[in-house]
Amino acid sequence: MPGSKIVMYARERYCADVARSRDRLNELGLSWIEHDIEADSNASESLQQHSGRRNVPTLIIGDAVLVEPSNDELDNALRKAGFNIK
Repeated sequence: MPGSKIVMYARERYCADVARSRDRLNELGLSWIEHDIEADSNASESLQQHSGRRNVPTLIIGDAVLVEPSNDELDNALRKAGFNIK
């Protein structure tokens, strides 16, 4: 198990990119910490500090900051962070 954690900045209001990222993490059997930027102003501020934007999903995996990643980008970041995925 890698030492990196997965943090996702998202929102509860429907977003296809958020749904896709959640689905991919679930498919891989991974857990993550999720912050709702619309319900938590601290999460919104933290997101802006990480990415300079408010786009969701934004994922922090190890040293990588991924803004609206494709599944391939997400998988590559997970591998680089030491997650064993196929």
